[in-house]
Amino acid sequence: MAVHRKRQEGSGPVQACAVLPSVLAALGMAPGEGQARERLHQLWLNWEMVMGPDLAPLAQPLGRHGEVLRIGVEDAMLAQEMHYMSGEILERVNAFMEGPVFSAVKVELLMGRRGLQLTPPGEASHGTGPDWRQPRAPVATPVCVSGTYLDAMSPDSPVARAYACFALHGPS
Repeated sequence: MAVHRKRQEGSGPVQACAVLPSVLAALGMAPGEGQARERLHQLWLNWEMVMGPDLAPLAQPLGRHGEVLRIGVEDAMLAQEMHYMSGEILERVNAFMEGPVFSAVKVELLMGRRGLQLTPPGEASHGTGPDWRQPRAPVATPVCVSGTYLDAMSPDSPVARAYACFALHGPS
């Protein structure tokens, strides 16, 4: 059963800009946070332009945690290189953000995760080339170990013992 309330006098429509700050405050968003989020969105959209053609394919943006910019890389060697370049990355990103938004860079391995850089509408690739975001194809044939090299190895060697165990039980 619907409950009908009596309309109060002067309770007509109001402009959204008059009530939006109180609605956002009730949702826990601080004043000006919407502009900061929009600027972050613009950073993800323009990641390649901000980082340049040399760095953009190597470091994918993963997000932020407070004042820390999180970027992802494919392997440990790139993680070390990006860690060494964190000062330059901070300088480029804070220049784009027009202020000191980030104070540090945390480099993480992607491990199958996607970066946050966005493709603007109308520029989406519709199957025209490989997409690094697609999962890699599984290995077609499993690894078969015969143990033929065990005769040439010293039985006291830890490597030989590990190889023997691997040959006996196979890959997990």
